[in-house]
Amino acid sequence: MTGTLLQGSSLRRLRLVVAIAVVVALVTLPAYGGQYTLTTFIRTFYFGFLALSVGLLLGQGGMISLTQTAFFGISGYVVGLLGAERGFPFPLPELAGLALVAVVALLFALVVMRTHGIVFLMLTLALGQICWSFARQNTSLLHGWAGIPDIQPPSIFGVDLTQNANFYWMSLALFSLGLLFLWRLVQSPFGLALNGIRESPRRMSALGYPVFWLRVAVFVIAAIYAGVGGILAAWSSGIVTPTALQLSRMIWILLIVILGGSQYFWGPVVGAVIAVWLDVIVSQLTPRYNTVIGIVFVVVILLAPNGILGVWERITAKRRALRQVPAAPPDSNQ
Repeated sequence: MTGTLLQGSSLRRLRLVVAIAVVVALVTLPAYGGQYTLTTFIRTFYFGFLALSVGLLLGQGGMISLTQTAFFGISGYVVGLLGAERGFPFPLPELAGLALVAVVALLFALVVMRTHGIVFLMLTLALGQICWSFARQNTSLLHGWAGIPDIQPPSIFGVDLTQNANFYWMSLALFSLGLLFLWRLVQSPFGLALNGIRESPRRMSALGYPVFWLRVAVFVIAAIYAGVGGILAAWSSGIVTPTALQLSRMIWILLIVILGGSQYFWGPVVGAVIAVWLDVIVSQLTPRYNTVIGIVFVVVILLAPNGILGVWERITAKRRALRQVPAAPPDSNQ
């Protein structure tokens, strides 16, 4: 028993050391990482926000939404329209973008949250495609496929975010705050109620929980996360186009969440890091990188339906079980 406690204590210390090392490496990355590395990590952060949006709905609410990229694109378009084209200063375009995302998400939720399963999936698909079609076909306001260019990140408290290192630190801080808030949300009574609704909506309704409005609330929160990612993406790339809203990106983000492990809090983060860097590395090796990445996704999902974190959990559980096997008693006949 004492040995088991010591092993558990050692494991916790090891996790703490690894966590500190990761934090230090991320904070000091501009000191030793090149511009391409910083840009790739920034891409990981804004796609990470979108993955957290999908993961929150899937992991906590048991809902597969195919309209999250619509919110990702809406916030970027508002920043482009109000900031780049009309010159409104920070933070008015960003706040307006998130406010519009929240309103649109609320309207969508009032419709889709009355459904479940495949009907919910198809409704979110239809709503997402409506937003994408509007962005693609509207040439007077949104400029169609050309999109809105010349989007520049602002200066915040005198910090020039056009500098790549400053933009990286800001993205890292914002993503860390987003993770912290989401962690507290998942551990709160609200998050526990969502888990209960995922398992049995009828039982939670019978216990007096407002199931419909809880699902609406989490849908709006997830949309805001996607909207924050869209703002970071618009600032980073300098342009927003209908590509930000298209279905292929939504499917890619869904695969990212499943790759990391949709039932785990860190699953979307792990999936985003692996997918973005895999995309960068494979694209440098072959022009058919989309085919290679697709094959990797298929193999991982077939062999590890619970994602990479599910595989890690199985390995650690087996090692823990082997440590707890008692040694055979000595033979008394000897």
